[in-house]
Amino acid sequence: MNSRKLTYQILEKHSGGTFGFIINFFLGLLIISSVIAVILESDKAIAQSYKTIFYHLEFFAFSIFTVEYILRVWMSPEDKKHNQRSNLQARLRYLITPMALIDLLAILPFFLGFFVAGDLLVLRLLRLLRAFKLTRYARPMEILLSVLKYEATTFFSAFFILGLLIILTATGIYLIEGDIQPEAFGSIPKALWWATVTLTTVGYGDVIPITVGGKLLGGLIAISGITMAALPAGIMAAGFTAEINRRRETFQIAVYKKMNENIISSTELKKLEALRHKLGLSHRDARLIIDEISQTTRFETPSQCPYCHASFHIDHPMGEAFVRKTKER
Repeated sequence: MNSRKLTYQILEKHSGGTFGFIINFFLGLLIISSVIAVILESDKAIAQSYKTIFYHLEFFAFSIFTVEYILRVWMSPEDKKHNQRSNLQARLRYLITPMALIDLLAILPFFLGFFVAGDLLVLRLLRLLRAFKLTRYARPMEILLSVLKYEATTFFSAFFILGLLIILTATGIYLIEGDIQPEAFGSIPKALWWATVTLTTVGYGDVIPITVGGKLLGGLIAISGITMAALPAGIMAAGFTAEINRRRETFQIAVYKKMNENIISSTELKKLEALRHKLGLSHRDARLIIDEISQTTRFETPSQCPYCHASFHIDHPMGEAFVRKTKER
């Protein structure tokens, strides 16, 4: 295995044995430490007292993240998605991916500090984007992004309906209370604040209707908001469940295909471990799936294609079917 492929296995596949584990654990710990330092620096007293420590930590984190960024660009041609591209094309393609842009933004503030006079707040806060680098090490975050991607249309529909109701509510309270409380409901834009906090059931109480009609509308909207505010949460929960089940099924199929007479070789186990990590499944889930398939009796149904008359077997593990062609003798 060449050095570039080994680097790719460690940084992207999170493999590489104990050494790979230490490297990824160290990078994750450094990201967390850097983000905590940025948060603490927002307190002027703490920032002044530990100025030297913060500076050295930032310089160290900047150095490590810069090396990591360069290595990720260098090893990007190892990704199977770039098999049909040259090394240069693969690297240019990688540079515009979301995670590559996050890596760049993680080190950019330190570079800009040499050219911008003063300690700009925006540059310091920009370092908080390093928290997004944790998505490489926190699989639940990766699952969340997958759910948001697959449920984007559903989320858009829910928020569209919610936004429409907010506008209708603001219009209604404007018509009812606009003349009585012009400072709060004198226009639809002014009424949007009350409509939003009421429909989302937050209810700060800083602005309240005083007429009977306004109170009736407020009560109706507050009750309706219980359902509307819970809609995105329900979509998220259903999406999480569907995504986890899909990943378990993917791992289950992979285990079945790699199992030979209820035995999985050590080489196949390593491949399954890599797949388990990629899918974000726990060791317990993976172990249960492997044990369940190992202990399940398989049924085989020999059959023949009605068109080409080729022989094949249909395997039935746990209510599923996998068709495999029979070897010609």
